[in-house]
Amino acid sequence: MSINDTSNELWCAFRQGDERAFQSIYRLYAADLLNYGRKVTNDVVLIEDSIHDLFIELWQRRANLSDTDSIKFYLIRSLRNKITRTRNRDPFFQACSVDDLIVRADDTGIETRLIKDEEISHVLEQLRNSYRRLTPRQQEALNLRFYQHFSNEEIAHIMGVNYQSACRFIYSALKSLREAIRILSVGLAWFTMEQFL
Repeated sequence: MSINDTSNELWCAFRQGDERAFQSIYRLYAADLLNYGRKVTNDVVLIEDSIHDLFIELWQRRANLSDTDSIKFYLIRSLRNKITRTRNRDPFFQACSVDDLIVRADDTGIETRLIKDEEISHVLEQLRNSYRRLTPRQQEALNLRFYQHFSNEEIAHIMGVNYQSACRFIYSALKSLREAIRILSVGLAWFTMEQFL
């Protein structure tokens, strides 16, 4: 049985009033919703309240819900709409941490580690600044594509834009980050070279 088949069965059971299926959906997707919400707003209370309200509404309206090919897609889109309606303005996508982009190698000594940490901090700050200069829509599109792993077509639906616009958000953002990534690569190469000097 494929993942889609299992997902469809879970959704159908939930719509028929199966509480265990509902609990399973919550356990499977609550963390993803919380993580995505943090990319839409930095208001943690708003995110948690929106997720709570979303699941209450899902349970209350379960019999009237339509089929879905992707529970995650349905929930993420619903959460985004709910946060947007609650804030009653365009959502500003908050810059996510880029610290996870670097896997730090084992250090050979305290002094080396301190020097590396200082230099890496400088390079990361350059990358963060470049990311912050992206428009909120570019930031949101990147999050949906590379953190939530949605297709460009799904991103267009979630963001409420046409397919070409979604692609434009992604590709223009990547183009803007290219220089920062080049600087980051040069910096990391320099750190590696220092180990052999």
